Amino acid sequence: MYERLLAAIREHSKMEDSQVIEAGEHGADSGWPGFTYTSDCVEFYRGHERLIWELLEETADQMGMQPLELVASFTRADMARSPDGFANLLAWFALEEVGRWLADRATEQP
Repeated sequence: MYERLLAAIREHSKMEDSQVIEAGEHGADSGWPGFTYTSDCVEFYRGHERLIWELLEETADQMGMQPLELVASFTRADMARSPDGFANLLAWFALEEVGRWLADRATEQP
């Protein structure tokens, strides 16, 4: 799932892995290629909705939460007031989670 989302992020944004890692470290709302404008985020979410929900469900489960409970805990949960805002929020979630996963992988490799 992470590999497929990383490939989708690379294709959508043309970002280098180092930028994806930075998005995971600093937050996706900082403005990253392909994830700055709501329309870009909605496009990414709609194209990868199943994978994003799989990631959301897995992450929520690991935290002992339900998926929407996890979304409600996000710093920018206020964005979930509209369908596009919700899609934007989940696109950012995917970018950040994949960035953290990529950083963890980089530190695990010799």
